Amino acid sequence: MWDDLASSLDEAGYPVVAPDLPGREPELGFDVWARRVLDLVDGPFVPVGSSMGGYLAFELWRQAPEMITALVLADTRATPDSPEQRVARDDSIRVLGEDGHQAFWDDLAPKLFAQGVDLGVMERARTIAFEQPLTGLVATQETIRDRSDSRSTLASIDVPVLVLVGEEDRLTPPADSEAMVAALPDARFSRIARAGHLAPLEQPDAVAAAVLEFLRETAP
Repeated sequence: MWDDLASSLDEAGYPVVAPDLPGREPELGFDVWARRVLDLVDGPFVPVGSSMGGYLAFELWRQAPEMITALVLADTRATPDSPEQRVARDDSIRVLGEDGHQAFWDDLAPKLFAQGVDLGVMERARTIAFEQPLTGLVATQETIRDRSDSRSTLASIDVPVLVLVGEEDRLTPPADSEAMVAALPDARFSRIARAGHLAPLEQPDAVAAAVLEFLRETAP
């Protein structure tokens, strides 16, 4: 998922840690995942989170704000799942248990991408999804379903934040990003053209350019 951006950051001299979450022996909860990430970093860092990675970034801030010098939130939101969304998560968990990867992907894929997405990008995303153990996908759905409401966290984030969103994101639409920008003390906002919910995968060059510009302006 992050290979292209990681390469761009590495070329620019920024070391990258890209943890595999929830991992092959999945545990539940963003609090647990955050502790695992904190065990991997050595000193101050900048979380870059897309979708569920944004939820994780909020938890990282709650656990270790003194270690975070800036944040990048991509295609994510601060609100918890609504009752209807929780029911949809439960339906996805049921589908994974009863029908496996293909049925899960068939339901999810139409919501992920911008119109006219390159078929190679879609196939790459499908390959990533199918490589995940079913237990990991279930754990991810459960953890996202049960996440905290992070709206009250936004005002406490007193470091620079870059909020990115695909212009055609249907799962966490631009209005969600605009609401976060309005609540954050020091936010920049970037819309990524021709991208849906997976902007770092769909438009890696545009995302890399935005992230690198942000880091050069704000990183100590």
